[in-house]
Amino acid sequence: MALVSTGYHSIDSLCGRRQNWRLKVKLVRKWNMAAVATPDDPYALQMLFVDEEGGRIEGTVQKHLMLKFSRCLVEGHVYKVMNFGIIRNEGKFRASRHDYKIIFNSNTQVSRCQDASVPFLGLSFNNTSDIKKTKGSCDYLLDFMGMVTAVSKEIRVNKEERVTRLVLLDLVDDMGTIRCAMFGTMVDIVLECLSQPRIGLPVVIIQLAKANVYKGRVGIQNVMNATKIWWNPLIPECIEFRNGYGSHSQVAFHEVESDMEISLISQRPRTVSLREEFMKQYPRKTVAQLLQVWEVVHVGNFITMATITEIVDEKLWWYTACPCLRAVNFDRGYPFCTHCKRIVFNMSPRFKLKVLASDGEDAAHFIMFDAECSLLLKKSCQELLDEQEDPSFDAYPEEIFKLVGRDVLFRIEVKEHPFNSFDDSIKVRRVCFDCSILDEFKECVDDDTPVKLKFAPSFTKLHEERDMKTVLDMSPQCKSLLTDADTTPSSVGQSSSAAQASGSCSKRDVDESLEKSWELNKRPRMTGVNIEGE
Repeated sequence: MALVSTGYHSIDSLCGRRQNWRLKVKLVRKWNMAAVATPDDPYALQMLFVDEEGGRIEGTVQKHLMLKFSRCLVEGHVYKVMNFGIIRNEGKFRASRHDYKIIFNSNTQVSRCQDASVPFLGLSFNNTSDIKKTKGSCDYLLDFMGMVTAVSKEIRVNKEERVTRLVLLDLVDDMGTIRCAMFGTMVDIVLECLSQPRIGLPVVIIQLAKANVYKGRVGIQNVMNATKIWWNPLIPECIEFRNGYGSHSQVAFHEVESDMEISLISQRPRTVSLREEFMKQYPRKTVAQLLQVWEVVHVGNFITMATITEIVDEKLWWYTACPCLRAVNFDRGYPFCTHCKRIVFNMSPRFKLKVLASDGEDAAHFIMFDAECSLLLKKSCQELLDEQEDPSFDAYPEEIFKLVGRDVLFRIEVKEHPFNSFDDSIKVRRVCFDCSILDEFKECVDDDTPVKLKFAPSFTKLHEERDMKTVLDMSPQCKSLLTDADTTPSSVGQSSSAAQASGSCSKRDVDESLEKSWELNKRPRMTGVNIEGE
C-alpha cells in the first residue's frame, strides 16, 4: 500500500499483509485491562488511536512491555509509530470497528511529534435508535452524546459477595431517551459533576460505553477503566447539540428543554401510577379497622390516610444494614449477619423510623424503613448522618421532627398479624404525600373502595364454601362437564360408610370431569372471578 502525501500510512489502509507500516496518530484514549476481581493487577494496556483522516484503530501492549510504553504514551499527544505488529480485532469489548488492531512489541518505535494536523478527539457518535437496535448485544464500544434529564441516587448492588456502587442517568438525544448505568469509580465522577453549579440540563459525552440490558430495557453502561465522560465540554459538537441546530434540532420534540431541572429516577420500578396504586388498586381502611385485625382486616394490602402526630423516640432512628438489607448483629464483637451467616465488611446505614399517626378518630404506631423515609425526607440516611453536628448517633435530626403534622397515605401489607415483628407497630410498605392524591382520597366515600381478592378458590373447595357465590368464566364444554357431575354427596339416610363411598365417588366424578375439560381447553379459564359475601 502506497504512502499518503505526508509519508505515513493511513489507518484505513492497514491490512494483514506483512509491510513496514508507518503511522502518525493521535492517542485519544489509554486504559488498563484488568479482571474485576483484581483491578490493581492489569494484564494489558489498551489504546485508541486516530489519524488526520479520522480513521480509528485500537492498540495493545502486553503486560511485560507495559512499563516501557505506559510512561511515554500520553493522551492527547501525536506520535509516530513504526515496527509494530497487526492482528485481527476480536473480542467483546472492541474500541474500534477496524478489522485489525496494532500490537506493540519490543522493536516498536514510538516518538512524539509536535504536529497539530490531527485535531480529532476520535469520537464516533451513536444515537439512541442505533443503540436500541443492538438489543444489548454488541461487541463494539460506543460513543454517545445526550442531555441529562434525570439521575438516581447512589445504589449499592450486592453481587458475588461484592458491593458495587451504581448511579443511573436518563439521557436524551434527537432520537429518544436511553438509560445509562454508571458503576464503580464513575459514580464519584458523576456525583461530583452534578454538584457543580449549572444552569439547565447538562450535555454529556460518554466515550467507549457498552450496550447492555438493565432491568429489561436496552441502555448503555461504562466499561471498567475504558469509559470516559465529558460534562458540558466546549467542543463544536456539544455546542451545536445544546443550541439545537443541525441534526439535533428534534430534541424539543421529546418535550425536553435545556433550561429544565434534572429530575430524580426512582430506584423502585413501577408498573402502575402512584394515583392508581393508592386510589384504585387496594382497599381503603381506617386506623380502627386496621387495629381490629381479627374482626375486619384480612390478609392483603390496604391503604389508610393519617396525620403524623408524634415521632416515637427510640434508641436509634437508623440501623446498620448488611448488603442483604438485614440488620447487622454486633453481639459477637464483630459485625455478623444472621441471615447471610457470615461476617459483614460492607455495611451501610438505613432508616428505621417509628411514628404515631392518627386519622382523627384513632391512632396507631407505624414503622417506616429506608425507601419510605427517603421519599418523605428527600435525603438518604447517610446524608442525614453526615450533616449532623452532634456526633452522638441517638440524636434525632431536625428534619425528622418536621414530619409532624404531615398528612400521609400509608400502604400497609398485612400478613397473618400486622404486629408480628415490630411489637405494636404496623409496617409501612409505601407512602404517598402528593397533595392532589390526598385531596382526592379525602373526597372518596367508603363505597368507592376497591375489593381485592386474596386468592382464587380451587375446584375441590367449591362445594365446601356455602357462604360464597362464585362465578367462573369457563368454556361451554367445561360448564357442561361440571353440571353433569354430581359434586354434592347425599349423606341423608345413609350410613357413614355409605356416605364416604358416595363422597369419594362424587370426588372421582369431578376429577374425571376436570381431566376431560383440561383436554378440551388445555386449562379451565378463570379470568373473571367475583366473590361476594351473602
